[in-house]
Amino acid sequence: MERYSEVVGLPVICVNDGRKIGIVNEVIFCPRTKEVKAFLLERKGCQISSKVVLLKDVLNLGKDALVVSDCSCAVSVKKAKKIDDLNGKGEIKGLKIYTKSGEDLGIVKDVLFDYKTGTIEGVEISDGLLYDIVQGRNILPLFGKVEFGEDNILVDKEAVDEMISTGGGLKKKLLGE
Repeated sequence: MERYSEVVGLPVICVNDGRKIGIVNEVIFCPRTKEVKAFLLERKGCQISSKVVLLKDVLNLGKDALVVSDCSCAVSVKKAKKIDDLNGKGEIKGLKIYTKSGEDLGIVKDVLFDYKTGTIEGVEISDGLLYDIVQGRNILPLFGKVEFGEDNILVDKEAVDEMISTGGGLKKKLLGE
Protein backbone atom coordinates (compact mmCIF):
# COMPACT_ATOMS: atom_id res chain seq x y z
CA MET A 1 0.00 0.00 0.00
CA GLU A 2 1.10 3.53 -0.75
CA ARG A 3 0.58 6.62 1.40
CA TYR A 4 -0.52 9.93 -0.08
CA SER A 5 2.08 11.76 2.02
CA GLU A 6 4.91 9.57 0.69
CA VAL A 7 3.89 9.85 -2.98
CA VAL A 8 3.66 13.64 -3.09
CA GLY A 9 7.07 14.99 -4.04
CA LEU A 10 8.24 11.89 -5.95
CA PRO A 11 9.83 12.42 -9.36
CA VAL A 12 8.04 10.98 -12.41
CA ILE A 13 10.53 9.08 -14.60
CA CYS A 14 10.12 7.74 -18.16
CA VAL A 15 11.39 4.20 -18.77
CA ASN A 16 12.17 4.65 -22.48
CA ASP A 17 14.67 7.51 -22.07
CA GLY A 18 15.19 7.93 -18.31
CA ARG A 19 13.96 11.53 -18.38
CA LYS A 20 12.24 13.15 -15.42
CA ILE A 21 8.97 14.64 -16.63
CA GLY A 22 7.88 16.19 -13.37
CA ILE A 23 7.20 15.84 -9.67
CA VAL A 24 3.97 14.55 -8.12
CA ASN A 25 2.16 17.51 -6.57
CA GLU A 26 -1.11 15.80 -5.66
CA VAL A 27 -2.89 12.45 -5.86
CA ILE A 28 -6.31 12.84 -7.49
CA PHE A 29 -9.02 10.77 -5.79
CA CYS A 30 -12.63 10.09 -6.71
CA PRO A 31 -14.52 9.70 -3.40
CA ARG A 32 -17.62 8.43 -5.23
CA THR A 33 -15.81 5.35 -6.57
CA LYS A 34 -13.21 5.26 -3.73
CA GLU A 35 -10.37 5.20 -6.27
CA VAL A 36 -7.18 6.96 -7.22
CA LYS A 37 -7.58 8.43 -10.70
CA ALA A 38 -4.36 10.30 -11.48
CA PHE A 39 -1.28 12.10 -10.23
CA LEU A 40 -1.14 15.87 -10.71
CA LEU A 41 2.35 17.15 -11.58
CA GLU A 42 3.92 20.38 -10.38
CA ARG A 43 3.91 23.16 -12.94
CA LYS A 44 7.25 23.99 -14.49
CA GLY A 45 8.27 27.63 -14.94
CA CYS A 46 5.67 29.49 -17.00
CA GLN A 47 3.69 26.38 -17.92
CA ILE A 48 0.07 27.45 -18.40
CA SER A 49 -1.86 24.21 -18.01
CA SER A 50 -1.40 21.56 -15.35
CA LYS A 51 -0.36 18.06 -16.40
CA VAL A 52 -1.45 14.74 -14.96
CA VAL A 53 -0.40 11.13 -15.25
CA LEU A 54 -3.42 8.82 -15.27
CA LEU A 55 -3.22 5.79 -12.99
CA LYS A 56 -3.52 3.43 -15.95
CA ASP A 57 -0.26 4.86 -17.37
CA VAL A 58 1.78 4.14 -14.22
CA LEU A 59 4.15 1.20 -14.66
CA ASN A 60 5.46 1.24 -11.12
CA LEU A 61 5.30 3.29 -7.97
CA GLY A 62 8.32 2.80 -5.74
CA LYS A 63 9.50 4.55 -2.62
CA ASP A 64 11.74 6.86 -4.68
CA ALA A 65 9.91 7.46 -7.98
CA LEU A 66 6.76 7.04 -10.04
CA VAL A 67 7.66 5.29 -13.32
CA VAL A 68 5.82 5.64 -16.65
CA SER A 69 6.60 4.22 -20.10
CA ASP A 70 7.26 7.50 -21.94
CA CYS A 71 6.83 11.27 -21.80
CA SER A 72 3.48 11.18 -23.61
CA CYS A 73 1.92 9.82 -20.40
CA ALA A 74 1.88 13.35 -18.97
CA VAL A 75 -1.22 14.97 -20.46
CA SER A 76 -3.04 18.22 -19.77
CA VAL A 77 -5.85 18.12 -17.22
CA LYS A 78 -8.27 19.16 -19.98
CA LYS A 79 -7.28 16.20 -22.17
CA ALA A 80 -7.37 13.84 -19.18
CA LYS A 81 -10.96 14.84 -18.40
CA LYS A 82 -11.93 13.70 -21.90
CA ILE A 83 -10.06 10.39 -21.53
CA ASP A 84 -10.98 9.57 -17.94
CA ASP A 85 -13.63 10.72 -15.48
CA LEU A 86 -11.67 13.27 -13.44
CA ASN A 87 -14.77 15.40 -12.93
CA GLY A 88 -15.71 13.59 -9.70
CA LYS A 89 -12.39 14.37 -8.03
CA GLY A 90 -12.42 15.42 -4.44
CA GLU A 91 -10.34 15.85 -1.34
CA ILE A 92 -10.16 13.14 1.28
CA LYS A 93 -7.46 14.59 3.52
CA GLY A 94 -9.02 16.87 6.11
CA LEU A 95 -12.47 15.23 6.12
CA LYS A 96 -14.04 14.41 9.50
CA ILE A 97 -14.90 10.76 10.10
CA TYR A 98 -18.03 9.68 11.94
CA THR A 99 -19.49 6.27 12.70
CA LYS A 100 -23.08 5.59 11.71
CA SER A 101 -23.89 5.66 15.43
CA GLY A 102 -22.69 9.30 15.56
CA GLU A 103 -19.23 8.88 17.13
CA ASP A 104 -16.55 11.35 15.96
CA LEU A 105 -13.39 9.39 15.13
CA GLY A 106 -11.20 12.32 14.07
CA ILE A 107 -9.84 13.87 10.88
CA VAL A 108 -8.19 12.18 7.88
CA LYS A 109 -4.46 13.03 7.88
CA ASP A 110 -3.25 10.54 5.25
CA VAL A 111 -4.73 8.20 2.65
CA LEU A 112 -3.55 4.63 1.96
CA PHE A 113 -4.15 3.19 -1.50
CA ASP A 114 -3.15 0.37 -3.83
CA TYR A 115 -1.73 1.95 -6.98
CA LYS A 116 -2.15 -1.30 -8.97
CA THR A 117 -5.92 -1.39 -8.52
CA GLY A 118 -6.47 2.28 -7.65
CA THR A 119 -8.48 1.30 -4.59
CA ILE A 120 -8.43 3.48 -1.48
CA GLU A 121 -7.69 0.92 1.23
CA GLY A 122 -7.74 3.07 4.34
CA VAL A 123 -7.13 6.40 6.03
CA GLU A 124 -4.88 7.54 8.85
CA ILE A 125 -6.86 9.38 11.50
CA SER A 126 -5.81 12.18 13.83
CA ASP A 127 -7.85 12.80 16.96
CA GLY A 128 -6.03 16.03 17.78
CA LEU A 129 -2.39 16.96 18.29
CA LEU A 130 -2.25 16.07 21.98
CA TYR A 131 -3.91 12.68 21.40
CA ASP A 132 -1.53 12.00 18.48
CA ILE A 133 1.49 12.75 20.66
CA VAL A 134 0.32 10.64 23.59
CA GLN A 135 -1.48 7.75 21.86
CA GLY A 136 -0.34 7.89 18.23
CA ARG A 137 -2.58 7.77 15.18
CA ASN A 138 -4.90 5.01 14.00
CA ILE A 139 -5.45 3.57 10.55
CA LEU A 140 -9.07 2.96 9.59
CA PRO A 141 -9.55 0.38 6.81
CA LEU A 142 -12.26 1.44 4.35
CA PHE A 143 -14.28 -1.69 3.78
CA GLY A 144 -17.96 -2.35 4.18
CA LYS A 145 -20.38 0.51 3.80
CA VAL A 146 -18.46 3.79 3.61
CA GLU A 147 -20.12 7.02 2.53
CA PHE A 148 -18.06 10.00 1.36
CA GLY A 149 -19.65 13.42 1.69
CA GLU A 150 -18.22 16.84 0.91
CA ASP A 151 -17.31 17.49 4.56
CA ASN A 152 -17.15 14.06 6.18
CA ILE A 153 -16.92 10.28 5.87
CA LEU A 154 -19.47 7.95 7.43
CA VAL A 155 -18.30 4.40 8.32
CA ASP A 156 -19.85 1.19 9.65
CA LYS A 157 -19.01 -0.25 13.06
CA GLU A 158 -17.12 -3.15 11.38
CA ALA A 159 -14.49 -0.72 10.03
CA VAL A 160 -14.04 0.80 13.51
CA ASP A 161 -13.59 -2.69 15.00
CA GLU A 162 -10.73 -3.27 12.53
CA MET A 163 -8.97 0.04 13.27
CA ILE A 164 -5.20 -0.43 13.58
CA SER A 165 -2.82 1.59 15.74
CA THR A 166 0.23 2.96 13.93
CA GLY A 167 2.33 2.18 16.98
CA GLY A 168 3.31 5.78 17.64
CA GLY A 169 2.80 7.92 20.67
CA LEU A 170 4.72 8.73 23.83
CA LYS A 171 2.56 6.47 25.99
CA LYS A 172 3.72 3.40 24.10
CA LYS A 173 7.37 4.48 24.14
CA LEU A 174 7.45 5.48 27.81
CA LEU A 175 5.37 2.65 29.23
CA GLY A 176 6.59 0.02 26.80
CA GLU A 177 3.03 -1.01 25.88
